Amino acid sequence: MRKTTLLLLNLVGFLGLATPAAADSSVPDDIGTRPAGAAVMVEGALPDGSSSTREQQEQSGSGSAVDPSTCGAAACADMPPDKVIAADEPSNWYVLDGGLRTHRGTFVGAATLFVAQSRYERFYGVTSLALIRNDAGSHYGLTQLALGRNLSDELGGVAQVSLGENRARYFYGVGQVTVGHNRSQEFRGLFQLAGYNRAESFGGLMQIGGYNLADESFAGATQIGGYNRSDGDFTGLAQIGVFNAQGRELYESHDDDTELWALGQFGLHNYANAFRGLAQVGVVSAAHDFSGALQFGVLAGAGTFRGIAQIGAVTVTETSYGGQIGVANFVFEEHTGVQIGGGNYADKLHGVQVGLANISDEANGVQIGLFNHAKRLRGVQIGLLNHAEDGVLEWSPILNMGFEESSAQVASR
Repeated sequence: MRKTTLLLLNLVGFLGLATPAAADSSVPDDIGTRPAGAAVMVEGALPDGSSSTREQQEQSGSGSAVDPSTCGAAACADMPPDKVIAADEPSNWYVLDGGLRTHRGTFVGAATLFVAQSRYERFYGVTSLALIRNDAGSHYGLTQLALGRNLSDELGGVAQVSLGENRARYFYGVGQVTVGHNRSQEFRGLFQLAGYNRAESFGGLMQIGGYNLADESFAGATQIGGYNRSDGDFTGLAQIGVFNAQGRELYESHDDDTELWALGQFGLHNYANAFRGLAQVGVVSAAHDFSGALQFGVLAGAGTFRGIAQIGAVTVTETSYGGQIGVANFVFEEHTGVQIGGGNYADKLHGVQVGLANISDEANGVQIGLFNHAKRLRGVQIGLLNHAEDGVLEWSPILNMGFEESSAQVASR
C-alpha cells in the first residue's frame, strides 16, 4: 500500500503542474568565484618554468609556494594554464584606483572604478565598481558593484549589487541584489533578491525571487517566490510561492531524514519530506510524514498524518491519526480518528466514519451513512443499508452491530 499511496500522490500532485527541475546539488567547492587572472600556483612550479619533485624541494628547503614577484612574463607564458600566475605583478594601491581593465594585488582605501573589469586579490575599502565584471579574492567593504557580474571568493560587508550576477563562495553581509542570478556556497546575511537565488547553506532572513534554492539547508524566515526549494532541512517561518518543496527527492523517502520546521507552506503546490509545523495550504498539499495541525488542499496527502485534520476534495494517507474531511477520504492502512465526507475508506478503522458510503475492512467504532460495509465489525453501523460479514446480521437496514464474540448470523445466504 505504501507504493500505491506515494504513486497516487505523485500522479495527482503533479497533474497540470510544470515543475522546474532542481539544479544539481552536487556543487564543487569552487563555484566559479576565483577571480579571473588570479595567481594560481601548483606544487612543483618554479620561477623559470621548470618543475621539481617534492623530495627535491624538501632537500633544498624550499616550499611549494613561489613568490609571484620572481616570475617573469616569459616564464609565466611557458607554464601550462593551470600553473600560470599573474603576469602583471600585483601592487598595493591606496585611497583610489581606476582604469579600464587591470589586475591588482591588494587595495586599501576608499573606492575603485573600472570601465571594463577590476581584479583584486584583496580589497579593503568602501566600494569597488566595475561596469562589466568585478572580481575579488577577498572583498571587505560596504559594496561590490557591477552592471555585469560581481565575483568574490570571500565577501564581508554590506552587499553585492549588480544587474547580471552576484557570486560569493562565502558571503557575510546584508544581501545580494541583482536582476539575474545570486549564488553563494555559504550565505550568512539578511537576504538574496534576484530572479534566481541559490545557496548551498543559507543562514539569513529570506530568499526572494522567481527561483529560490537551498542545496543543503535553509535557516531563516522565508522563501518567497515562484519556486521555493530546500533539499535539506528547512528551519524558518514559511515557504510562500507557487511551488514549495522540501526534501532531497520529491515524493520519495529513500533514506531521507531531512525535516521542515516552520509555521507552514503556502502555495499552489506544497510538499515536505517531514513536515513539522502548523499548516500546509494549497491546491496540492503533500508530505511523506506530516506532524502538525492542518493540511488543506484540493488534494491533501501524506504517508503518515498526525494532526487535527486533512481537508480537501480528496484526502489520502497511508496511516492517519486525526481527522479527514473531504469529498473522498482514503486511508490505505490504519486510521485513528474521524472521517467525514461523501465516501470514506479505511483498511483498519479506529473511530468514526460519517458519509454517504463508508467502507472498511476492519471497523472498530461507528459507521454512519447511507451504505456501510465492514468485513470485520467491532462496533455499530447506522444507515439505510448495512453490511458486515461477521456482524450480528450480515445485511441489515437501519442498525447493525458486531461484537468480539458475535452470535450466530441470522441472515440467509
